[in-house]
Amino acid sequence: DVMPHVFKNSKINLNITLRSIRSGMPLRALDIMGAEGFLLTNYQEDFFDYFVPGEDFDYYDGADDLLAKIEYYLSHEKERQEIAHNGFLKMQTAHTYTKRLETMMEIAGF
Repeated sequence: DVMPHVFKNSKINLNITLRSIRSGMPLRALDIMGAEGFLLTNYQEDFFDYFVPGEDFDYYDGADDLLAKIEYYLSHEKERQEIAHNGFLKMQTAHTYTKRLETMMEIAGF
């Protein structure tokens, strides 16, 4: 009950995965966008299959880039809010439980 509120009301929500995790999208990242929070994540190639960086979320590549993007987005409120809203709309229309179950059933051959 609390986390969606935290995600929506935090200026920047970080998703930091272990370096050993090379594929997939963490549920945390989807929860952030589903709560209309702004997502800044480490680079995970699988995001690009479904979302557009700088439009639905953003990613960083290393510590210096992370700090630069935090500074940038904290001083660009409107852009940050638009990105969070775009991610939310995409989650609401294309990434519902129904859509994900349909995809899983297709992959399973049903």
